[in-house]
Amino acid sequence: MNENGIFWKIFARRSGISFFIIILLFLSCILRIASISTLNYSAALANTNKLKITVSKCRGSIYDCNMVPITNNTKKYIAVVPPDKTALTALSKVLNENELAELEIRLTDKKPVKLELSEKISVSNIVIADVYETDKENLPAVHLIGYTDSDLKGVAGIEKAYDGILSSEKEITVYYDCNAKGEILEGVNPEVNINSSLTENAVKTTLDINLQMIAEEAALNIERGAIIICESETGKIRAMVSMPQFNPQKTADYLNDSASPLLNRAINSYNVGSIFKPCVAAAGIENKKGDFSYFCDGKTEIEDRIFKCHNLEGHKFMNLKTAIANSCNTYFYNYALNIGADAIYKKASVLRFGSSIKICDGITVSKGNLPKVDTINTSSALANLSIGQGKLLLSPVTMLNLYNAIANEGEYYIPSVIEGTYISGIFNEYNKGYPTKAMEKETATLLTDYLKAVLEEGTGETAKPTLISAAGKTATAQTGKFENGIEICQGWFCGFFPAENPKYTVIVFSEDTNKQLKTNSEIFSFIADKTANLKKLK
Repeated sequence: MNENGIFWKIFARRSGISFFIIILLFLSCILRIASISTLNYSAALANTNKLKITVSKCRGSIYDCNMVPITNNTKKYIAVVPPDKTALTALSKVLNENELAELEIRLTDKKPVKLELSEKISVSNIVIADVYETDKENLPAVHLIGYTDSDLKGVAGIEKAYDGILSSEKEITVYYDCNAKGEILEGVNPEVNINSSLTENAVKTTLDINLQMIAEEAALNIERGAIIICESETGKIRAMVSMPQFNPQKTADYLNDSASPLLNRAINSYNVGSIFKPCVAAAGIENKKGDFSYFCDGKTEIEDRIFKCHNLEGHKFMNLKTAIANSCNTYFYNYALNIGADAIYKKASVLRFGSSIKICDGITVSKGNLPKVDTINTSSALANLSIGQGKLLLSPVTMLNLYNAIANEGEYYIPSVIEGTYISGIFNEYNKGYPTKAMEKETATLLTDYLKAVLEEGTGETAKPTLISAAGKTATAQTGKFENGIEICQGWFCGFFPAENPKYTVIVFSEDTNKQLKTNSEIFSFIADKTANLKKLK
């Protein structure tokens, strides 16, 4: 055979082998595709033969500082009832005739029915799950806790700020095996997935539910305002109330309400008035002006302008202690001029007045307004600032810094509302930072004595508790706004107790003193006595 013949013979043989290999690979691919298709078909068929009933969606809980649930605080019994007569017979023990008749009608669809039971029973073919939900109509600290939408996503407050932790894809579900017609198979037990762990992911707040209830009871005396109870030493807020309150299930109803129920007044800023005077006093004491005295005759002239005291007849001779006790305005006008704007501004700044304050991740308090030094360089502007008037605006939470500092030997922590979070069951403590030194210990001791005099012999006598000693300051801040010819004044009482060893600082704020049943001083006294009784304080 010549060379050409040999070549073509080898070529034909190799081509045949290659063709055979290609055919084998092609058949292999076809078989694999068929196998995958069969698996997908089988999976799809399996899914179409399962009926899923979602009993409830799950969401992490929010707790108080003692791990008392604030959300997910009510338990319901949800039953999934299959369409058979034995189920109806079993439920006759817990349902009345009308409820049974309605259930029987619903079961004519030959599909399982979900319903709430008043009590838990044990029936072999009925799935009954414990479902935890939030009692939204009676939700404590509603402005701080916030609320969720219909998909259980956080919309406001802590619910929104910590939605990434509280949100969950977990559900309580029941799966039934069905025939080709979608009818559940008799005699086959359903597959139940009750994955309702409420502490695996959760938020632990600083709130004490018992103190919260005291604050909410006290707040019923205020039409619009706020109350805060805080642990003096740590800055942890144990109760927070804003008035008016709202029902989180009906938020749309409040959008055009002139009372703005959705506004959290505890973290909003307002005119402060005389509760600012201890800040001015501290600045003076630490600039060697604490022995300043003045004769109050009811008015004083500053820059050819008459500044009046709230006591038009005058307080007579005043020193710093009696001026604080009697809230003498003319004393503080002249005291501030003697100290100077720089000293007062520095003291207010170290208290973070005019600055944003983060009370937890995602919630920041209104920074309000602290006039800059160059805007209070006139005597009249400084005089206004000395009594907390003019352009000074602060929130109830911000005021905690000053009164906690006095109560805690000159130091304060930034107020906080979160103890920590649970992620996959592991606790992560919230970092509340380090204490800030706002004044010397001796200054705080002096101011505590002066603030005790407010309750003993001054403008805050009605704030004096019956069960415990206390110290604090009153304020009535002018707003320059009028209603029916009467000026709207914002009222405050800021104080702490026991005076000798302070445990709690309380801020009481009213947006309109003309619209409250009790004065802020009386409300403070009520809170102090209730708290002393609850916590066994002496």
